Amino acid sequence: MLLVYWFFLWRLDCKGNDVKSTYRVLAYIIAIEVVIQAAAIAYAFFALGKWIDDGATLNKTLMDNPNATYPGTTGLAIHGLNGEMLMPLLVLALLVVSFFAKIPGGTKWAGYLLGLLVIQIGLAFAGHAAPAISPLHGINALILFSVAVMAGRRMSAQAKVAPATPTS
Repeated sequence: MLLVYWFFLWRLDCKGNDVKSTYRVLAYIIAIEVVIQAAAIAYAFFALGKWIDDGATLNKTLMDNPNATYPGTTGLAIHGLNGEMLMPLLVLALLVVSFFAKIPGGTKWAGYLLGLLVIQIGLAFAGHAAPAISPLHGINALILFSVAVMAGRRMSAQAKVAPATPTS
């Protein structure tokens, strides 16, 4: 999956807009990652639910066993790894790129994404201790998705409104 991301980054146009294009691509990849996160966790819980409906039992001993396999473990692994490793890397990369892209408000939007991601990870860990607040994790994910799309669209909109060059 990471190779696909780097392929998109490699295919950027070569007209001097590489940094701005990288900003836009990273913002959209972050939005896509939020969708992947939602799909992975949905798969995990639906597969696990069906497995339990079919008569299996899930308990703490099974969940703590690193060699145990049950339906949905792949979705749980994808959700955990993406959320704790890949998303922070992408958001930090966007923040670094924002300093060089010189997009009006670009660093601000990247900062919003960083803040939302910190909240998202905090809500994930807090949700294990207090499940009643776990819906906030999903709500924050929707906000994270929206802000990532808005950050990408800001770059797209700026590219369409290029300053006119005077002709003499």
